[in-house]
Amino acid sequence: MWALLSGRSFGLGKRSFAALVGQADLRIGRVIVAICLLATSASAQPFGYQGTGPLLGVAPDIAPPPYELKWTYKTNEAERAGVESAPVIAGDTVFVADSRGVLHAIELASGKVRWKYDSGDAFATTPLVADGKVFLGDLSGVFHAVSAKDGTKLWTVDTESSIHASANIAGSRILFANDASDLICVEASDGKIVWKGKGEDRINAAPSIGGGLAYFSGCDAQLRAFDIQTGQQKFAVEIGALAPGSPALLADRVIIGTDGGRVIALSPDGKKTLWTYEQVDSQGMVYASPSVADDIVVVGVRDRQVHAIDAATGKRLWAFKTRGDVDAPAVISAGRVYVGSKDRKFYVLNLKTGALLWEFSAGRGIEAGAAIGGGVIVFADSAGNVFCLGK
Repeated sequence: MWALLSGRSFGLGKRSFAALVGQADLRIGRVIVAICLLATSASAQPFGYQGTGPLLGVAPDIAPPPYELKWTYKTNEAERAGVESAPVIAGDTVFVADSRGVLHAIELASGKVRWKYDSGDAFATTPLVADGKVFLGDLSGVFHAVSAKDGTKLWTVDTESSIHASANIAGSRILFANDASDLICVEASDGKIVWKGKGEDRINAAPSIGGGLAYFSGCDAQLRAFDIQTGQQKFAVEIGALAPGSPALLADRVIIGTDGGRVIALSPDGKKTLWTYEQVDSQGMVYASPSVADDIVVVGVRDRQVHAIDAATGKRLWAFKTRGDVDAPAVISAGRVYVGSKDRKFYVLNLKTGALLWEFSAGRGIEAGAAIGGGVIVFADSAGNVFCLGK
């Protein structure tokens, strides 16, 4: 055994053996460093509204239905505390914000609460999780940063107007807007305001981010693009009607839903309208943000339908009827659409055909999107019931 360990069975001298051991240690060290880098990268990945960045609403692949109910969680046992915004799964934790201003951190595996953070006012935004922090604004106009580990308040910024718009992230900068049409960029580390822009009416939705620009749409019926580094407005174009949801940003087009039952595709510079979709019953408002995968745009509408549109041409591919308005943005995973409706149903549809694959009945209407991660689906209803579905 000693001969093997000393290298003599291979005809190695002591110096050669030392060199061999040194090389092995170096290789092991490199592997450890690589593993650490991968772990750091994974932990640094942001999680938030519609997947952050371009806001395409695409989630990791998940096994097909049927699913079983893994656990439920109630935001408030004594009083109604509804959920108007999507939960977020980050690692082994689910983050949910409720209408009474409490941010809940829930263990993904068990559904048990880890901690709660009480803002003192209502939340209507989806949490953004990045670099060990959770970011979100409340309806008193305060934007919060809290520790993802234990819910400790890290910093706040008072914007002096209600915040309905979820935040997005670009590098170290957090971008969001408020009802006073302020477009705000802050540093994630300390909340320092880097720049502020201005719209002409309230902004309800998160900006989409790509190509160094942040794209905002809102109640002023305009699409605005701002340089993330400088805060300079690059353009503002009319889109014909107010836009309650966020734009989805593709490489060659920006897709937005508006009031009056329209979904439009614009060139990334805003100079050209590529197509307009208007096959919406009774010109129902397109309240939900569009999601896009495999060249298919999926969007819920207040005509009680989920619409699928060819991203290249703007032609209808299918429409799925529910019994309630569909304000929740869809989540797309593994060729399937996951979306809730105010009819209290959570639907799983085939992305290409719109065929119903599975459904689940919630306690109340579903107004917000779902989160998919860790092999499960998490969503909430307007009464504050949080559901986790999986295999």
